[in-house]
Amino acid sequence: MERLTCIAIDDDMVALKIVSSLVEKTDFLKLVGTYQNSIKGAAAIVELKPDIVFLDVQMPDLTGMEILASLQSKPQVILVTSQEKFAVKAFEFDVADYLVKPIENFGRFLKAVTKAKSNIDDKEPISSDSKNLFVKSESLLINLNLKEILYVEAYGDYVKIHTKERTHVVYGKLKDTEESLPESEFVRVHRSFIVRIDKIKNIDQGNLQIEDKIIPVSASYRSHLLESIKTL
Repeated sequence: MERLTCIAIDDDMVALKIVSSLVEKTDFLKLVGTYQNSIKGAAAIVELKPDIVFLDVQMPDLTGMEILASLQSKPQVILVTSQEKFAVKAFEFDVADYLVKPIENFGRFLKAVTKAKSNIDDKEPISSDSKNLFVKSESLLINLNLKEILYVEAYGDYVKIHTKERTHVVYGKLKDTEESLPESEFVRVHRSFIVRIDKIKNIDQGNLQIEDKIIPVSASYRSHLLESIKTL
């Protein structure tokens, strides 16, 4: 069985040692790094792309919440806190679970990581070989060819999937749609837009063009966009 990679970020060395010990007891987890420095820990999330992050809430330099807010692509996060009051705040950031220090109960730890594992298992991103996506638009289940998609737009509690022929309005979050699309073909460029890479006509400082549509490109997503396209 391939183990899930995880890192722990906490300015408290004792807490890091406890988490490390608990991870060792869990056969589906592999610890690939521990960080007392929150800035280095945040960088490790981007560089190592772990499946699960154990993240302290209150740290100097960067708090756990600030790290969460800075991430474009979030792993499964289990917050570790000395105060249970942060639990409500935790779920505002869509984390998998939280653990209250001192973490002495292996059963509670196992429940949290099992929940994170279940969230990962439930995600079934389309492979680069897949060519179709079923979407529910109104009362119809539509088999949509991925190559037909121009871009996807957030629309309140719905998303709009734009093709050349028509627009499909689908109930759900843009984040869920993003996770269902192959990264090699689609890229998030704004909190409200995902675009198909090979449909982009041009890119300037703050926008890109697909067909006749001008789509904004957020500064926070621009570098990821440029990494996703091939340039000469």
